[in-house]
Amino acid sequence: MHQGLRRFLARLLELFYDGPLSPLYPLLTHVLFGGAWADWQRTVAMWLVSAACIVELGSGPGDLAAWLARPGRAVVAVDLSRRMTRIAHRRTAGLREVCIVRADARALPVRDSTVDAVITTFPTTFFLEETTNEEVARVLRPGGRYIALVAVRPTWWPLWMRPWSPILQRLLGPLPANNCETMPQPRNNTRLKGDWVRVELPNGVLCLWVARKVHEEEPIDPLSAPNDSQ
Repeated sequence: MHQGLRRFLARLLELFYDGPLSPLYPLLTHVLFGGAWADWQRTVAMWLVSAACIVELGSGPGDLAAWLARPGRAVVAVDLSRRMTRIAHRRTAGLREVCIVRADARALPVRDSTVDAVITTFPTTFFLEETTNEEVARVLRPGGRYIALVAVRPTWWPLWMRPWSPILQRLLGPLPANNCETMPQPRNNTRLKGDWVRVELPNGVLCLWVARKVHEEEPIDPLSAPNDSQ
């Protein structure tokens, strides 16, 4: 039964993300999760303190890209959805630091070794694909970060959603109780060394994949000093 509901939800989300209901997508996330959705997305910022060039994969309506943009920092927001990129163009109009690009995460129109960080929040299956990992490694400069917010277990719901929260939580799927290490992760890449990070917020428990581009012979602890100089 849960699998059937998840398939139905996935088809419904397609209508909101890349279908005729796409203008309502930002409203949908607010109705379901209130301001928590933005809070969860913004957790990636703790690894971006010194990042001057950021690529966001699956950027959707451009809310996170707009929030990350500032003088001296460029954000390239990439999404395959034509409808989402149109919305993102409108959302980021006037922000010279943001560039909206319609492209596939597996074939990024970005030069080699030019990016300080690649981020993605709540990605689809492209996150697990080897081709995506290769592209991320290609565009990152040595020492650059790859941060993916992959899953959440909400611990707070908007008042109007609380009667439905048990059903929604089951549809979101289980999150490991103590750590995230049992979750599916990208295929090994000799240039990207990463590990899972569990982050607890007042409104949810998050699982993030955090990796850094290294030379094959370089030992690395990907979790060390998230706000260090990259």
